[in-house]
Formats: sequence, C-alpha cells, structure tokens
Amino acid sequence: MKIAGLATVVVIAMGTGAAQDPINPASSQGHTTVIGCLSGPDGDNQYTLTSMQHRTGVAVTGGDELKDASGSKVKLTGSWEALPGSEGKTGDAAKRFKASDVSVMDEKCPAPQAVTPVSKKKQKQQQQPK
Repeated sequence: MKIAGLATVVVIAMGTGAAQDPINPASSQGHTTVIGCLSGPDGDNQYTLTSMQHRTGVAVTGGDELKDASGSKVKLTGSWEALPGSEGKTGDAAKRFKASDVSVMDEKCPAPQAVTPVSKKKQKQQQQPK
C-alpha cells in the first residue's frame, strides 16, 4: 500500500511540473526562463546574469525594466540568441539571453562563487588522516 501511495505522489509531482528545475532552460512555446542575479549596466550598457549554472555570467539584452531590476534576484523569460561573431565559441561565451519579461524575486542577490564550493562531507574526508 505504501508503494502505491508513493507512486501516486511521484506521478502527481511529474504531472504538475514540480520536478522541473527553474534554473535550467525550460521551453514553453519558444520561451525559456532563467533565474539568477542581474548586474549592470556596464560601460557598454550591457547586463549580466549570474547563477549556479552560469557562474561566469551570461549577457542579457532587453528593455528598460532591466535597469530597474539590476542588483536583484530576477526571473527572466525570453529566448537565447547567438552572439554576433561567436563562430567557434561554445557555452555562455557564444550566446546571450534576450529577455522579454523581467520579474524581481528578491531585492538583494549575492552572486554565486566562481567555483563550486567543497561540501562539508568532502571537507571532513580531506581532514581525516590517511
């Protein structure tokens, strides 16, 4: 009986989209949603979004609402586009995010570290004598 109940919960969670990671691109009629810290504009009037997935940042273009949301944790909806002159490049260096909708999730947003932090479990393993 417990297995049947667990299976029902899993099916319901999958059906409602609860298993979907909001940070990873999720297509919905050609639109993608990304969440992270928005900074900018820089000297070239460019904005950058950083997150756990995009630690070094990804270029963001959009309307005037980006200026109001700068420095905040945001949810951007839009689409990915290739950067002009990005032939031969891969990853975030070859694309930018064109935001069509900006939603501020939190007024403050600490940017993620440039490298993945070491877990507490791994720290303990490293401290144990061999």
